[in-house]
Amino acid sequence: MAQVKAKPNRFTLYYFPTSYSSQKVLLAFYEKEVAFKPKLVSLFSGQHNAPWYVKLNPEGAHIPVLKDGNTIITEPDKIIDYIDSNSESSVPKLIPDQESELGKEVTELRRRLQMVEVDIITYGIIYHPHLSPVGCQIQGAVMRSMRENFANRLAVLTDLAAKHPALRDSYLMKSQTAAQKFDVITDAAQVQRHLEELQLTINAVEQQLKSVKESSPDIADDLWLFGPMYTVADISLTVLLSRLALLGLNNTYFSQDNNPYTHNYYNQVKKRPTYLMIQKEITNLRMTLLWENLKTASPYLAGLAGLGILGTIGYFIYKKWNE
Repeated sequence: MAQVKAKPNRFTLYYFPTSYSSQKVLLAFYEKEVAFKPKLVSLFSGQHNAPWYVKLNPEGAHIPVLKDGNTIITEPDKIIDYIDSNSESSVPKLIPDQESELGKEVTELRRRLQMVEVDIITYGIIYHPHLSPVGCQIQGAVMRSMRENFANRLAVLTDLAAKHPALRDSYLMKSQTAAQKFDVITDAAQVQRHLEELQLTINAVEQQLKSVKESSPDIADDLWLFGPMYTVADISLTVLLSRLALLGLNNTYFSQDNNPYTHNYYNQVKKRPTYLMIQKEITNLRMTLLWENLKTASPYLAGLAGLGILGTIGYFIYKKWNE
């Protein structure tokens, strides 16, 4: 393992380990072996809507946020770029030289993976379970809770806008985004369209992996999207495939029969140490959430109810990652 040269408290990361965007950033930190100060922002207890966090991230949708001194970065992919360029890690770059042919190819596939509307697909499956052939792997009671929370998001944000005039514009902007996504997510036909577009992206991934494997028949070690190096595009694909498996869509998009190279890639990535580090954090999430709830939950009974939901979510996500 390369030695981490960055000061331990230089970077502060506000995140939640089961968040899709947070997982991408965590993978980047772990791959670069860069230390950071963790700040948990619970999506399930609404901390991402708390005034202190909205002040930190007034325009961002949710989490994560990176703070480096007076520099604050709110977009996950920009955070990854920043860490790759500004940390003192001796680990090779996740993003190859943008002027090189490899750099251009990595950037293009990364861009395509970024275009996948993962939140629409996630909540689309939760609202329309029939779109997942084998069924979403999240427990039914938890899915119902998630549906209710999403449906109430607009009212919550509107109420917060009235209570905090100084942050009114930020809350109203977030409420407008929530309303637009709610219209899409609750329309099964629109969700199905996103799933069909996703198939085209996975097909492109399959062809890329096939090309790499066929061009490197003598390499016995792991091969990733662009060969033996694990790039920023691999980070995007790793987290995407994990989310699709959680939603019960792995057999649809990357079974051994329909996309064998992507199937093997997913089995390979689940053994990668950085992936296992996130898995371990998810394993510990239940106790972490318990402690956070004891500190912040109000009223008491609501806190207890939240603990049960959060613990169940943490367990099922951990269970899926551990398969």
